[in-house]
Amino acid sequence: MEWKDWIGKRIFVKLKGGSVYNGEVLSVDDKRSPVQFINIKDKFEKIVCFPVNEIIKIVEEVENGW
Repeated sequence: MEWKDWIGKRIFVKLKGGSVYNGEVLSVDDKRSPVQFINIKDKFEKIVCFPVNEIIKIVEEVENGW
């Protein structure tokens, strides 16, 4: 699965630094950069951006739980 395949999906993600987020993937920014970034709208309606190399866990959320 490519990172762009997550666009439009609701996810749970945990980062190396310990941060966790729930939200919808808005975009994947790979503008010729060696590092790709994922932009999400979190459960508080805030925009959050993080590099994909910081992700230690990412799963798609479904309406009826995991």
